[in-house]
Amino acid sequence: MTNDTLKATQAASNAPGLDETEGDGWLIQDGKVSQGPGGKQFVDSGAESLTYSNPFGQSIERVWYNGKIVYALDAGELEVDEVGDLQVAQEYQIVYKVDLDDAKKARSEPEEVSGQLNIYDSVPGDEKYSPIWQFNYVVVPREYEVNTLRSVQDCKESGYPIQRSNDFEN
Repeated sequence: MTNDTLKATQAASNAPGLDETEGDGWLIQDGKVSQGPGGKQFVDSGAESLTYSNPFGQSIERVWYNGKIVYALDAGELEVDEVGDLQVAQEYQIVYKVDLDDAKKARSEPEEVSGQLNIYDSVPGDEKYSPIWQFNYVVVPREYEVNTLRSVQDCKESGYPIQRSNDFEN
């Protein structure tokens, strides 16, 4: 394909020009780049309207954000020596039990509520968003109904104890 043919194809398909090396809102499908449609952010079921082929087989999780389901890549735990001025986002995990040490780190895996999605306080584009997540453990009783808590506000208004930890993930 010649450069002139490539430029004509890009113009006809709403694709960014070759001089654009990066961009916001790009959509890549079957190897073709176009400007994102800016369509519906959520489908009628309340889940994020997302197409992602996961070419590297990364771990993906569904989480609640303001009562809607969004998707996140789980890049694993990380050590943060001191939060200080570091901007971190807050993630709420609903658990039956968690045991934090003096440094506010979980001594062992918290006893999670099976089937409960974690809850995010922000998503990309929000001012308080960060790719570094600090865990807040919301301790619920055994009779808790799974996925009743779907937002940070739900957690804070629930009356359940919330333990902020020094456990972080990216």
